[in-house]
Amino acid sequence: MNKLLTLFFVAVSTVMFSQNKTEYHKISLKDKNDKASVFNFYVENVYDGRQFKENIGTVQKGGFNRKVLADFEKPLTEEFFDYLAVICPKQENKSKISIRINDLYVSELTRAMSETGYATLMIDVIESKGGIEYIVGTYSASTESNGMDVTNKHDERLKKVLQECFTNYIKTSDNDKASIVFSADQNIKSKTITAISPKGIYLTYADVLNDMPLDDSDFEIVNKNERFYLLNKTTNSEVLNYYGFSDGKIFYINVSKYASAKYYAKTEIIGNKYYIENVVYNPNNAIAMGAMFGLIGVAIASSAANSSSVPMLIDCYSGQPSFLSNNEMKVMLVPYPTLLKDFKSSKKSSEDIKAILKRYYQETVVQ
Repeated sequence: MNKLLTLFFVAVSTVMFSQNKTEYHKISLKDKNDKASVFNFYVENVYDGRQFKENIGTVQKGGFNRKVLADFEKPLTEEFFDYLAVICPKQENKSKISIRINDLYVSELTRAMSETGYATLMIDVIESKGGIEYIVGTYSASTESNGMDVTNKHDERLKKVLQECFTNYIKTSDNDKASIVFSADQNIKSKTITAISPKGIYLTYADVLNDMPLDDSDFEIVNKNERFYLLNKTTNSEVLNYYGFSDGKIFYINVSKYASAKYYAKTEIIGNKYYIENVVYNPNNAIAMGAMFGLIGVAIASSAANSSSVPMLIDCYSGQPSFLSNNEMKVMLVPYPTLLKDFKSSKKSSEDIKAILKRYYQETVVQ
């Protein structure tokens, strides 16, 4: 009996401890079986341009598929630089490039008889010309694979999407390459978003916060049923890898990591958030929220899983999403009885939600 009590208290203590300490599943790209590839370049520098750097996604652990945050064993730049030194070794006859990683996340989805592991990567490729570094292209790739236990295969999926990005880079002709001056400085010079960003295209969230748009004269905005796209008039192709763009009146943000399709959505600034009236997503693949934003994102995705579209907020600085299901709105408004009462008595339309949100951020002084 005493042994059972001891085991019980040990188990309870372990649970209590785990609740107070963030648990991470560590991923490494190091593998003694990796070999040099046929790529005719080597990578001189790796930059971390991610908006959200606290983790690289979520995995599922144990018999109950607990959501656990994932991260690399070493800093992201070291993991990639060491791996690239193996598959793209430095040689005199090779050209040199650098890369900036703008998005990277892994996740898992459990079904009745199997699991699916996901990996997504978005990078800028940087070339040096005349002593000046230029971003010549932005490339993204996603992959998935099934199995009974996919947790230990995330490194393989990450390597696969990286190689796909590199393959698309080498397929890009010199005429189709961009020529955007690159700066390694990702420091935010402006911390207040109160108005629509100046007209132009924004590669990263930092460019938005620093008011550093690219010229958009070679692009055309295409509206397809309130999903917006950037058409490169030179190549006649849609560009889906940028953070967002502004027409001077409205800012459009890339919702690819939240939605079921790649497109840009209209935003409105409320508090320090981008408000989007509706994001259509596939609940079965709503993995990115949990991947990019940890356990909070998983809870938000679950609460919104009864609808195919829902209003949402995206934090201007962290990028964290809030899916505004009725339940989430009620939880948010509990400390404000008048707002909660008004929300419950409303039709809960997009206009009702927007009006309540504006009052909420005024009352909570979130600016």
